Amino acid sequence: MEAPSHQLAAIMFTDIVGYSALMGQDEDKALDLLSVNRQIHHQHIEECHGRLLKEMGDGNLVYFSSAVDAVDCALLIQKSASRQLDGKLRIGIHLGEVVLQADDAFGDGVNIASRIQAITDPGGIYISEAVQKAIRSRSHFKVEYLDEVQLKNIDYPIKIYALKAPFLPHPDLNRVRHLGGNGTPARNFIKSRLNQALAVLILFIAIFSTIWLQRTRNDELRIAILPIDNLSQVDEAEYISAGMHGDMIDELSKISKLIVTSRTSSSKFKDKDKSIPEIAAELNVKLIIESELIEIRDSMRLKVRLIQALPQEKQLWRMEYFRPTKEAMAIYGDMALGITEATSINLEDEEREQLITFEEVDPDAYQAYLTGMGHLYKFSENSINKALHYFDLALAKDEEYAPAYTGIALAWAVRSQFGYVSTKVAKANSRQALDKAVKLDNSSAIVHYNLALNTAWGYHDWVTADEEFQKTIALAPNHAEARAYYAFFLDFLHRYDESRVQAEKSLELEPENLTTATLYAMHLNHNRRFNEAIKILNNVLEQDPDYIMALSTLWTVYHNTKQFSKAMENAKLWYAARNEDVMVDILINNYIDHGYQAAMEKIAQALIEKKDTSYVTPWQIATLYTRADNVDKALEWLEKAYKAEDPNMPHINTDPIFDNIRDTERFQKMLREMKLPTE
Repeated sequence: MEAPSHQLAAIMFTDIVGYSALMGQDEDKALDLLSVNRQIHHQHIEECHGRLLKEMGDGNLVYFSSAVDAVDCALLIQKSASRQLDGKLRIGIHLGEVVLQADDAFGDGVNIASRIQAITDPGGIYISEAVQKAIRSRSHFKVEYLDEVQLKNIDYPIKIYALKAPFLPHPDLNRVRHLGGNGTPARNFIKSRLNQALAVLILFIAIFSTIWLQRTRNDELRIAILPIDNLSQVDEAEYISAGMHGDMIDELSKISKLIVTSRTSSSKFKDKDKSIPEIAAELNVKLIIESELIEIRDSMRLKVRLIQALPQEKQLWRMEYFRPTKEAMAIYGDMALGITEATSINLEDEEREQLITFEEVDPDAYQAYLTGMGHLYKFSENSINKALHYFDLALAKDEEYAPAYTGIALAWAVRSQFGYVSTKVAKANSRQALDKAVKLDNSSAIVHYNLALNTAWGYHDWVTADEEFQKTIALAPNHAEARAYYAFFLDFLHRYDESRVQAEKSLELEPENLTTATLYAMHLNHNRRFNEAIKILNNVLEQDPDYIMALSTLWTVYHNTKQFSKAMENAKLWYAARNEDVMVDILINNYIDHGYQAAMEKIAQALIEKKDTSYVTPWQIATLYTRADNVDKALEWLEKAYKAEDPNMPHINTDPIFDNIRDTERFQKMLREMKLPTE
């Protein structure tokens, strides 16, 4: 007996709609229909290199080694059937693992193809997401995403697509959902007449909103670059592709008419099983870029695809680059130019010049830098140490490689931000690296952005910081995070009208980015717009209940509005998210026995004791004493934070949490020393 063979294959199921009923009514006609159907199948299966495994009455089970061949065959069969067959066929295709034995096939791949065929419209062709991904690069195939369907006897839902062609029917979504067994309330939404009316109203609103947006902002496109699929065999491949992902985003961000989703937002979709339309809807973009890194040694091979996700998924442009790695930056520039041509974006002369101008890089230095950036994005103490190691390796290969100095500056800034080292040590190392980077490359928005942050929060040089923020935004107009921090900076200087413009623009650019949304809520807190801040922060925490920045900010806003019980709940959640269970216990016990302010003071005392064994910022202790309404202690620890050059100090000029000590002479003295306006 032949041993079973496990293979990845495209399985096609076909049947004739209503054949059994016809057989009972007119056997001769049914047999004629079956004969014509068999001729059509045999002709096109052979033509497309398929293998007919078995016939099951009016049904056929067909095997293909290629999903492209399977879809070509299905289209040819339906086209011939529409002309020659006095009846309609249903065809379902799935790409998956099957077990072949003799002239038969078994396994989930076969079962799924069979279930897809069962829900297909008469005369239509439905395919699974696995097939859609395999044929997406072939522009002559047109598909439409239908729904995620729970197929009968399949344990998990399958994303279903319909092939589109003039001879194929328009898919009936309600029929698909019903036959697929989707009985959830969300799937049955359209069942009620009231909800049908609401759906029509929503549709009209969406149509008119789209028309309005096209008229008012037809020169801007929203786009997301998904994490790179790394197919190379090099060491540290995961980190190299993460670093490349950041470089590609930086390059596209140079185009003012493209709004590029941040690395933080798009990175969420690494290894996530979501369709392109679903990702686009979640990120609020129309275009998606997918890429594959095939090789990166002395040469670099990169495949890039531009996909229009909405209103209909289709590939707009594709390119495979194979060039020496030393020309990596030229590849990114060419990619950006190709995308602007595919989307009919008119570039400014200055933008075009930025994209076509590049310097060669040392391949080893570039790969070390990419690996370092990949480690840095992990943000743990160990990963930051590894990042610095790789940046040093890059400079050992090319001591004038500017991006490596930028990476070093970022690593030290992150070390300080997460409390791994003192601010004094971090800012000195960061500034030294930034000064070197800007001398080597004055055209980098990332360098100027980090200079702005370092100059403002580290050195309180407001004039220079303002200039650096403006340079950053001039070089990268759609840098949402830069605009968010510029808004903070302007808040410190009490330039509130200007800060409002920057804050709102940052949220407009990145409405789905949790960091941008939280930074906007901080700005609202600075401007005493507390209810708006609370609404945004609760929305962020619905999406990520452990998002530390949002928990901390909501704790502050509830404190500022004297909602102390809610402030306490967020304080507990904040410490729990940081795995500081001892602090959570202290909060609970002291709040129950003595109230909110006593709990805040007890936590401050616990952190002071903790300073003997680990680094704790004086700023954090000061804010706790402020919440405890202990004026003397709050001022004492703020003065210590100022002497320690804590980067948070400029916040005291605008955050309402300090209103209870703002009028004291000691507080005003710190403002004067930082040269901050007091009115």
